[in-house]
Amino acid sequence: PQQGKLLILTEFGKLLVEPNEICVIQQGMRFSVEVFGEARGYVLEVFGVHFELPDLGPIGANGLANPRDFLTPVAWYEDRTVEAGYTVISKYQGKLFSSEQDFSPFNVVAWHGNYAPYKYNLENFMVINCVAFDHAV
Repeated sequence: PQQGKLLILTEFGKLLVEPNEICVIQQGMRFSVEVFGEARGYVLEVFGVHFELPDLGPIGANGLANPRDFLTPVAWYEDRTVEAGYTVISKYQGKLFSSEQDFSPFNVVAWHGNYAPYKYNLENFMVINCVAFDHAV
């Protein structure tokens, strides 16, 4: 977000996203967003493959974005039922669908796969050959 804080709940855990951070939630993941006060930002939807971190290539470990700065959520799950139930909204082929369930969509205790939601603080990005930070004095 540009302004305000967001608490993003996913099947994988919680992410607190603050100003100047971006958050990537891969397609097919269930999530909800809790807004603290006034918030402003952008939403980008990609119709295609999952976002993947590119190889660093000839720049090596000393430029752009380091993989260690991409933070994934700490494991968390929600084991509760609500009498009113949960409404899960899904998107498939450009159309929105809703379904009701009586258990939390965030009750996943373990998972197997390569994709996870993550956040990245844009202040950690370093332009190639830039001496803005991470420079030996």
